[in-house]
Amino acid sequence: MARPIRLRIARGPLLALLLTTASVEIVWTIYLGLRLPRHYVANHWDLAWVGLDVAETAMMFLAAWAAWRRRAVFIIFASVSATFFLVDAWFDITTARRGDLWLSGLVAAAWEVPLALGLLWIAGRAIRRLSILTPSGEAHDNVAVHKILLSQPPRDVDQG
Repeated sequence: MARPIRLRIARGPLLALLLTTASVEIVWTIYLGLRLPRHYVANHWDLAWVGLDVAETAMMFLAAWAAWRRRAVFIIFASVSATFFLVDAWFDITTARRGDLWLSGLVAAAWEVPLALGLLWIAGRAIRRLSILTPSGEAHDNVAVHKILLSQPPRDVDQG
């Protein structure tokens, strides 16, 4: 049997990239907040919304397929689906006209946000289950997902 390919990403450059990107995003967000007009007529509005709904549908079908096949890629599909539903709820509410705000809020509160949170909860359970089944030398039963290490650090590195 062939050995799995392991992708090694240096932690230092990855952290530098993530922190730099987050910092640039802060500056960009402040700039946009100051410069964007309060009212803007958008072209292809229908395409943007239908495209988002198509992406949500595709990810849900992929998540269903992965769950049916018991594939770990379910975690990615469920997480992306949840993100799409949260984005949909955000834009439904923030772009609604006054008369439509109640309906957008109702759909977000009754459907999109609970579905997203449920998907994230299930993905978190899948991560814990996967980490329990992985031979890492450490049991992860009943451990919060954010405390599970992606890999064990070298023995000479302090985890502090």
